[in-house]
Amino acid sequence: MKYLLIGQPNAGKSSIYNKLTDAQNIIHRVEGTTRDWHSSKIKGLNYSVIYDSPGVVINDNKSTKIHFSKILPDVDIFLYVVDLKGTNDAIDRESINQLRKFNKKIILLINKDDNFEENTIFLKSGFEKIFYMSCSHNHGFDKLYEYFANNDYGTIVEDRIDYSLAIYGKPNAGKSTLANSLLGFERIVTSKHAGTTSDAVEATYKFKNTNFKLIDTAGIFKKNKIDDKSINYVAIRKSLNLKEQIDLSIVLIDSIEGFDTQIKKILKILINQSKSIIIVFNKIDKIHSKNKFAKETLLFIKETFSQIKNISTLFISAKNKADVLKLKTIIYEKSKGQNKIISTSKLNAFLKKSSLEYPHPLINGKTVKFKYAVQISNFPLTIKIFSNFSKQIKNSYTNYLINKIIETFDIKDSKVNLIFSASKNPFN
Repeated sequence: MKYLLIGQPNAGKSSIYNKLTDAQNIIHRVEGTTRDWHSSKIKGLNYSVIYDSPGVVINDNKSTKIHFSKILPDVDIFLYVVDLKGTNDAIDRESINQLRKFNKKIILLINKDDNFEENTIFLKSGFEKIFYMSCSHNHGFDKLYEYFANNDYGTIVEDRIDYSLAIYGKPNAGKSTLANSLLGFERIVTSKHAGTTSDAVEATYKFKNTNFKLIDTAGIFKKNKIDDKSINYVAIRKSLNLKEQIDLSIVLIDSIEGFDTQIKKILKILINQSKSIIIVFNKIDKIHSKNKFAKETLLFIKETFSQIKNISTLFISAKNKADVLKLKTIIYEKSKGQNKIISTSKLNAFLKKSSLEYPHPLINGKTVKFKYAVQISNFPLTIKIFSNFSKQIKNSYTNYLINKIIETFDIKDSKVNLIFSASKNPFN
């Protein structure tokens, strides 16, 4: 079964969605925080999917109608959320009447029932079910979940994701347009107004029998333009905290604007946490001397980020879909480079040779000894090295070893992490 949460802004749709799934959609007092569609499996069920939607009263009605029409055929039941404390009953009644025209079942969720009183002035006829709920008190979810479990049938939901990527950049760099181009259809709401994407939007696509998860992040504003209580601040913080979920970061840059301090800061953050990075210059069609621009840009990146080996660069026009297939192919090739395994014998031979060629500086007048190395993860490629001064290894020497590993073992599409340990057991 597939359910669609719908209702007025701030009725509690995203709070309900987060409790029913493993998602962490942004919840904020600002109306219209949810500006795009989100979907996820309901926790513990095999066949049930739930969609979180923008509020029924939003600024960009045209975009919403387009996207609503795309997901409508998949929806079996509407979950209409009503704020018991203060929504406009007239709007709710009219919205419900409009939904009834689609000839689908409607479940009424009466939210913010903090006194646990099951009463409402709402007409109780014409609904499949009515549930009284309070997200703040976790009230009513047991009954709702029981209903879902009793109706858990349909086509099994594919969970397998082979590779995950996120698109970062400043507002209006074209992130959502690029995301739609990669997906192959207009999935994500786009607008000329900066900040249309206020939360990370997830979608999936398949390319060459590989399942990809794509995350379109909120546009990253300058810090001095936002305060720490704004929706933009919350969105940025979430966007830059996806490191555990993604394998690849795409940094999208408006070619007309080029590099600036803000982009450099984004890259600095992502370089430290991303397994692999592609810098994509969008709107290349608006550059007069494309070859000259590309040549100068590549030289700048090489000089500025020379110590980083997991960066690729591409010039595209997302709007015109120029070179988007090339980008998809690069992403695919990176996904296949994640299974690098280096034998322990080769690692230790490498470690011995490298430490003899360029020994670590003395620490407290004593020689730093590298005793043993073992690969403990293949993506990102992580190697544990055992040393007598494991907590005092210099960053410059760590970078030396990482660059030598990348060069020696031909590592192209994975970040290399080194962990230094004093443990005698290599697997601790």
